Amino acid sequence: MKKKGLILLLAGVLLFCSCNSIEDKGLSDSAVILSETKKANEAEKIPLVIDEEEPDGTTQQREESPEAETGTVVISFGGDVTQSDVFGEATLMRDITYPLEEVAEIFSSADIAFLNLETSVSLRGESEKKEGYGFRTDPKLLEAFTSAGVDIVSTANNHARDYGIEALTDTYRFVTESGLKNIGSGENPGEAYRLEIFEINGLKIGFTALNLIAISDNGWQVTEDKPGIASLYPEDYDRYFELIEEYDKLCDVMFVSAHWGIEYSYEPHEEQVAFAHRLCDSGADIIIGHHPHVLQPIESYKGSIIFYSTGNFLFYKMEDYAGHTAAFTVEVDKNGFVSGKMEPVNISYCRSVLLDPEDELYGEIIEKQRAMSEGYGVIIDENGGISCKE
Repeated sequence: MKKKGLILLLAGVLLFCSCNSIEDKGLSDSAVILSETKKANEAEKIPLVIDEEEPDGTTQQREESPEAETGTVVISFGGDVTQSDVFGEATLMRDITYPLEEVAEIFSSADIAFLNLETSVSLRGESEKKEGYGFRTDPKLLEAFTSAGVDIVSTANNHARDYGIEALTDTYRFVTESGLKNIGSGENPGEAYRLEIFEINGLKIGFTALNLIAISDNGWQVTEDKPGIASLYPEDYDRYFELIEEYDKLCDVMFVSAHWGIEYSYEPHEEQVAFAHRLCDSGADIIIGHHPHVLQPIESYKGSIIFYSTGNFLFYKMEDYAGHTAAFTVEVDKNGFVSGKMEPVNISYCRSVLLDPEDELYGEIIEKQRAMSEGYGVIIDENGGISCKE
């Protein structure tokens, strides 16, 4: 397991212009909790310039500490995962490492590994979804992810509250107790919209999450007086982009997990692209998209990289093509994206199967991703290497 760092909890108050419709929905002027992990530096080690008064009444400017050397950080991620129903049963019949055993080396060797946890995690509640579409995972099965080297998950999606509000509160509690970091849901907006910061190799790597999939009512969205999910509606967008601008000041590279798009579509829709571009303009460096259940283009936009959909990773598939996916890895430095790679995966027998380069499906998945991304400023080579055209 990768090294874990000292956790620092910082509270910051982000002030925005007044907007009653936003406050009613929960994205209000609340204190946002920031948690810094993995080699976190103490506050006094952060270089500052401070004017100090001398005995004679003059002031002397303290010299700024030399900037610490920074390196690169490797982040691996995939799309939707679960351990509900048949997936959990398959794991319990075998071993806790069974579902992600073949991709564990990818996640364990990365500095940070991320997945979208598309299920409630609880033993309580009744399904709020129509039959067959409510997902619930036994808390003990979260070990399937931690044992594979996963560090952080998003619960900002349309299945995290499938079994009611009590099951949702169980979800982020059990996720945290398992050793995983949770973004995207919480007791209040400060927790749900929070920025999780990892400090590695002199870099601050931030993660935050949002859900753009419309829920039938606002009962899923977090508010000041009700637990919920970091969901956004169009009237929330301006306030959210201001929040991202504030977060951009707190980290060197920011990842935004976005649950959005149209299921089983291979292309993002125009409104989604416009939202993604504005998100990058506000400070997002890497966007990790999910919900469509199939892979979508990767775009290079003004130095930022947008993975419109990372597809399924360990999830139900109505057709085989929804199980043709990949594990993605990016290397970043203080300026953002350096390089990337995709490693084709096929979901089979309730597990993520890492494909051999000699497998015909391996080449098919890479070629499909290459063709989709070509018009978006991204080059993908025959080995899955990801680079930008400019």
